[in-house]
Amino acid sequence: MTIAEMHTACDIELDKANSPWFSPSEKDYFLNEAQIEYVKKQYEKFELDERVRMALIPLVRSISGSNATEIDLSAIPNYLFTLNLRAEFNKLCGSGTSWEKVSPVQLDDEGENQNDPFNKNDDSNPGYTTENDGTNNLIKVISDNPMLNYVLKYLLFPPNVSLDPNNPANNVNSIMPEFTHQEIVNLAVRSMLATTEQQLNYQLHTNEINNQN
Repeated sequence: MTIAEMHTACDIELDKANSPWFSPSEKDYFLNEAQIEYVKKQYEKFELDERVRMALIPLVRSISGSNATEIDLSAIPNYLFTLNLRAEFNKLCGSGTSWEKVSPVQLDDEGENQNDPFNKNDDSNPGYTTENDGTNNLIKVISDNPMLNYVLKYLLFPPNVSLDPNNPANNVNSIMPEFTHQEIVNLAVRSMLATTEQQLNYQLHTNEINNQN
């Protein structure tokens, strides 16, 4: 759907619920919130099946860097969630380098892991924690030496959509796949109904959304 068609779909659902009128800017707001809600729900199931992968693939990005022990997530535009981190380290035995998966480590396991020779994070079994240094959100890599090179794959916040009733050339459509649009509209309509007194219709719409998943 184009953004205009998403607005029309919202109007149809709202009319069926006898809901008060929402302005274009209000509908944009709820559609943008619905996109974020949709992405967060699908992230929990990412790579479990092909449909979820295809739903989120327009938001998958990667960045690379070198000679680092941490990655500043706050410096990545529109960063939402980490998907995967791989890094290159010198081999512990022999010459050359190897690429290793850098796995997340729960904060309450960090100290215990480093005292466990079978789970210790080092250059052959690197891990990472996430924290804030008072200003920025950081990925802190636990290894013997800095990463020689790394590739971080992550999800973007879905870019905002918007409808300009006076100049369609300024319309911004959703980059999400077409097959997700009706679900996003349904989530937006549910939120709009929740702001009104249409509580029965809100519950019916919520049940419909739950049946989608």
